[in-house]
Amino acid sequence: MSNLLFQNGEKVLFIGDSITDCGRRNENTPLGQGYVLKITELITAKYPERQIEYVNMGIGGDIVEGLENRWDTDVIAEKPDWVSVKIGINNASRQLNQEVSNEDYHPVWEECYRRILTRVKNELNAPLFLFEIFYIEEDVENPRPLAVDAYNERIHKLADEFDARLIRINEAFDKAVAARPGALWTTQDGVHPNAEGHTLMALEFLQQAGW
Repeated sequence: MSNLLFQNGEKVLFIGDSITDCGRRNENTPLGQGYVLKITELITAKYPERQIEYVNMGIGGDIVEGLENRWDTDVIAEKPDWVSVKIGINNASRQLNQEVSNEDYHPVWEECYRRILTRVKNELNAPLFLFEIFYIEEDVENPRPLAVDAYNERIHKLADEFDARLIRINEAFDKAVAARPGALWTTQDGVHPNAEGHTLMALEFLQQAGW
């Protein structure tokens, strides 16, 4: 008996930054070559009878305010049955680089995120998946220079508030790095996953999707 949440004829939309985009707007159209593509391939391989539509709306470099600006065209107009959001690392980076203000920015970020999730609930009634953000050094002894934990606390809060399925990818990467010291999970920048990193993201998502 299948436990997969996505049913025949449904549409699943993924939105976020470069980690979601992953070339979907150029040579790797339409789904990119990252975790979104891996998710769709694994679902198709296991459930070939399910006719599920997948949409990737990731844009490299985007921030949560950017998602809000394009929410009408890239989410609401698509009328998805399920929505997955992976956003925040560029907000954290801009905060580190002092392009946005200090800790006063966190509640502003949270409220913007809450507005777009509220629209999904009110206008689409689509269930949500929310990814944590992550920044990993390839050496577990090195501290994170970005305020990942502060953002993830707010993502956890929003997941509870909107009854969203939380993808604890930051925790998953921590465990992976600790279990295989010296192995690379990103393209050595701590942000953009390599092939193994994207596979880890896909598997964490699929666990929440009942695959």
